[in-house]
Amino acid sequence: MKKAVKLISLLMAGMLLLTGCSQGSVSTGSTSNQAAPSEKLKVKLAAQATSGQVFQYLAEDKGYLGEEGIDVDLVYINNGTDAFSALSSGQVDVISTYGTGGPLIQIANGQEFTIFGGYMIIGATPVFAMPGTKYNSVEDFRGKKIAIMRGGTPDIVLKGILYDAGFDLKKDVTFVEMKKNTDVMEAVRSGGADFGAVSTGFELQIKDAGMNIVMWPDELWPNHSCCRMVAKTSWLKENPEVAQRLLRAYLRAEEIMPSNMDRVVELTVKNLDMSVETAKSFLLSPHIKYETDPYKNSVVKMWEKMQKFDYIVDPTVDIQDHIDTTNYKAALDYLLAKYPDSNFYKEKQKEFIEFNL
Repeated sequence: MKKAVKLISLLMAGMLLLTGCSQGSVSTGSTSNQAAPSEKLKVKLAAQATSGQVFQYLAEDKGYLGEEGIDVDLVYINNGTDAFSALSSGQVDVISTYGTGGPLIQIANGQEFTIFGGYMIIGATPVFAMPGTKYNSVEDFRGKKIAIMRGGTPDIVLKGILYDAGFDLKKDVTFVEMKKNTDVMEAVRSGGADFGAVSTGFELQIKDAGMNIVMWPDELWPNHSCCRMVAKTSWLKENPEVAQRLLRAYLRAEEIMPSNMDRVVELTVKNLDMSVETAKSFLLSPHIKYETDPYKNSVVKMWEKMQKFDYIVDPTVDIQDHIDTTNYKAALDYLLAKYPDSNFYKEKQKEFIEFNL
């Protein structure tokens, strides 16, 4: 009889223990999945070799990718058109350093792409000219020729600034469209254009060519939205766990990045085979801001500006259908539950509310 009572007591204790575990999972936001994933999920991600993907480098260096159970195959594609084609055809799953305007144009043209995270919210995209070229304000662009790569962040952000300043973009300024950043620089150097605007990572080349940076667009359009993380809509719906693990690893890298910039420079130099000076010129620039947050509101604002100067003309496309914040929010909630004392994740929660809701 005593043995039976003892057995019943042990069984009841076990049931209470299990019940307690269940209650704990609910109260902490479903932390039952927060053990290290036993199976690694794979993702193929494309980036540009001119600026790389520093979250990837740091997350790999610190072991965050392994801890979050994500295996990233990073490939370099330097042409945006080729990157969009690779994404559309399934050759890569995610692209991360191809601006915002380019993906938005693809979406407007019928591509089923979805923006679900971020990389740079501003990306050090200078406007430059030869020495002696007058520049005191945006009014000095009036009547001038500006070399750009159509659809890139420098192009769209500069056009947005000029549009807001009252420019008729078809009459008050002439845009000379080039295929590569180096072509943009050569156009200005040779006198084919008065000003030029290029992507991240060309500041030293501008100076080496004897030209001067005259304006930084982020000073006139803060948080204008540079590089976003983009996937095919169908892939994202089928692979939310892959997206969330990737975002968790990158968020952890973002958290420690400010105190590890020397290491970030080393990793960038190693991965991209560039000089330390070139890496520092953009990684340490005050005109660059790395953010994993999707910044939905900034993306929508850019979409609306692009509609005003006829980059997007199809009124049937709803950009809200092509921005997903749920996977980022899930990744952030997971990390905050796991590291409840982290001021970084608490601030990221506030930032999410401010820039997405």
